[in-house]
Formats: sequence, structure tokens, C-alpha cells
Amino acid sequence: MTGPTTAALLLSTGLLGWAVLMRLGTGTWLQPAAFFPLWWCAAGIAPLILAPNEPVGINAIVWLIVASVAVSVGGIAGNGGLRARRLAKLQPATDRELKIFGAVLLISVILGTISNVAYLTGSGIPITEVLDIERLVVVSNQLYVARYVETGVQSPPAISQALLPFVYLAPAVGGTLFVLRRERLWKLLCLFAFVPAVTVTILQTTKAAVLFSLVLWLAGYFATRLRFGRMSVFTVPHLVIAGILTSVVTVFFFAIGLARMASTDISLLNIVLVKLVTTAFGHMTVFSQWLAEYTSQPLNPSLGKVTFAGPLEMLGYQQRIPGIFSNVIDLIAGESSNIYTAFRPLIQDFSIPGALAVLAALGFIGGLGFRQVAAGHWSAAPLLIGTYTTIMWSPITWFWIYNSLTATVVAIGVLALLVRFWRGQRRIVLSEER
Repeated sequence: MTGPTTAALLLSTGLLGWAVLMRLGTGTWLQPAAFFPLWWCAAGIAPLILAPNEPVGINAIVWLIVASVAVSVGGIAGNGGLRARRLAKLQPATDRELKIFGAVLLISVILGTISNVAYLTGSGIPITEVLDIERLVVVSNQLYVARYVETGVQSPPAISQALLPFVYLAPAVGGTLFVLRRERLWKLLCLFAFVPAVTVTILQTTKAAVLFSLVLWLAGYFATRLRFGRMSVFTVPHLVIAGILTSVVTVFFFAIGLARMASTDISLLNIVLVKLVTTAFGHMTVFSQWLAEYTSQPLNPSLGKVTFAGPLEMLGYQQRIPGIFSNVIDLIAGESSNIYTAFRPLIQDFSIPGALAVLAALGFIGGLGFRQVAAGHWSAAPLLIGTYTTIMWSPITWFWIYNSLTATVVAIGVLALLVRFWRGQRRIVLSEER
């Protein structure tokens, strides 16, 4: 472990201490004031332990602590205090609510699947080519090379791009409906919501699609549990499932790494391992080095050009590049990375004080959503879901630069309003913990 990384690891106890303090004060990890520092305890400290040779300066840890304080202050203010105000009597889902979410889930899975088919056919690949594992590996590599190597990044077919939000709407609704429904068939369908995103990852060898889906599913799941007064996070079932899921996703990403090299040769797993470790844990080194360079240069905020890259591209004002930033940081492992976390866009656009103000606003919005959902006002769920997704994606980049993901959260908001004004008859459900 390098000297800077050792110092950062020692300082990270302050981040852990703040997370514990917020958990004790708010009474639950689901309050954004506690959720943000908890998430960054994992995303910020794990690289120091699992990738010890990659140097991380104390500047990155100091930033995480200050950023956590900003989000926590905003979260407490939005909640109107530390503790949640919960309804004495829970409001179960109504028949129409279940029908609306169920219909949207099924439609989203179908349209998300069509998006993949359109992408495949638009790329000139016969569907029969993906039915054989060896041919599928070759096809995945061909699509990867065509997108990133031969002619630069190519835009997907228009139909595929138009239907892409449904790829992510399916898991966002699936996580919500998983809590609302008790029937095993429906719970299975809620897990089936990942299929379109998994297909995107297989065809395009991009891990982001699966990670997006996991984040959106979990955001909907936790927000809906809060609605029914279930504020626990580290339960035994959750920990068991998290362990199994981590193993499955890791094996899957190893397979995707081999597919990028058009190979099924397991002797190449060491190469894939280095790439996965770099992707998963390189962000702290990358952000630390960039932050050191930023603080040594004159202040020149870009005023939203990065934070709003998606909308600006859609409006024709600029073109967004893959990975958001063209410059990369070389790592000790021999790989390079341009994963600067969500903090670079905020700091680069608005300066350090401005970025902290944005994070405090994020905490306030999340705290407000938390208070409303805990009090039984389900129409505020999109505020909380948007906050959870932003926090969980922050180790990679700013969530809202992606138009398809922004559209997904907006769609959840429309569904919540629709349910509010067209609730129907209440269903009788048992109140014990599921």
C-alpha cells in the first residue's frame, strides 16, 4: 500500500464515523443524510483496501467527508429534522395502482426487448447469430469494434434509441412492484425486468446497462419499502441475496470481458480481472489526481456544460463523448480510466463551493421525498427514487447527463401522479414484514 493511500485509509475513519453518526441520528440508512455517507464508505474505502497499489490522496477523502456533510445537512433540512414522521396506519396499494404498475412493467419489458432486436437488425446481424454461444461472442466483439474502434462511436438505430428508456423503466417499476405484490409469479416478473438490460450488455459488451438497471431497481425497492414503514437495510435476507448477486454479476462481467476479446479462453481471465478491478476501484485514484490538478489551476467554471451534457446534446448545442471526458488517468495496474465520479462534473461546472451547494440541494430533495413517502404521500416517491439513483451512480458520474435515464425517472413521476389521481379501491394486505 502506498504512502498516500495509507494516509487516506486512516482519514477514512472520519467518513465512517460520520455515516454511523447519521444512522444513529436518523434511525435508518434510508434517509439520504445517512445513505450518502454509507454508500461512499463502500465506494470510497473499498478501493483503498482492494486496490492498495493505486495511490489515493487525502484530498479525495477530505472531499468525501465534506460532501457527506453537505448532503446530510440538506437531507435533515428537507426532512424537517432527523427522525421520520411515519403514519400510524399504513396505506396499502389499490387495485388500480397494481394494474397500472403491472401493465407498465409488462409493456416496458416488451418494448425494451424490441429495442434490442432493432439494435441487432439495424447493425446488420441476423438474429440467428446470437442463438449460438460461440457466434454470440464473435457478434458481441464485432459490435464493440464497430462502435469504438473502426469508425468511432456510432449512433444506434433510431427505433432502438427511442425505445431505450423502456429498458430502464422496466427495472425501476420492477423494484417497486416487487414490494407491492405478494404473488410469486409477479415477483418473478419483477426480476424478469432485468432481461432487456442484460441483453444490451451481452450485445454491446457494456456493463453500464446492467448497473443502471440494478441502481434503478434498488431505488424503487427501497423507496417502496419505506412507504410501508420498512426502514431496515442490512437484514439477513438482504445480505444473503447481496452476496449471491455480487457473485453472479462478477461471473457475468468476466464473461463480458472475454466477449470483448472475442474469446472464451479462460486463460485470459487474469487480463479481464485487471480490467474489472480498474473499472470497479480506479475511480478514487482518478478523482484524487484530477482534484489535485484542479485546485492548482485558475478558477474557470464551465457552468453546466458537463452536468447538462445530455440535454445540451439533445438540443444540438454540443456532442457528448463516450465516458464524458476524453482525457484519461494512467493507473499502476497498467490500465487507464476516465471514471472521475459525479464530483468532477459538479466541481468543474460550479466550483467546489457550488458543487457542495448542489449536493446540499440533492440532500434536501431526498430528505423532502423521504419525509413525504414515510408519511404516506406516495406521489413524492420520484424525489426519493431520483436521489437514491443519483447517489448510487455517483462513484461513476453524474446520473442526470443520460437522457434515457432522466426520462425513466420522469416516467416514474408520471406514474406516481397517475396513481394519486386514479387510485381505485384499496386492497387488503397483511402488514407483517416480507
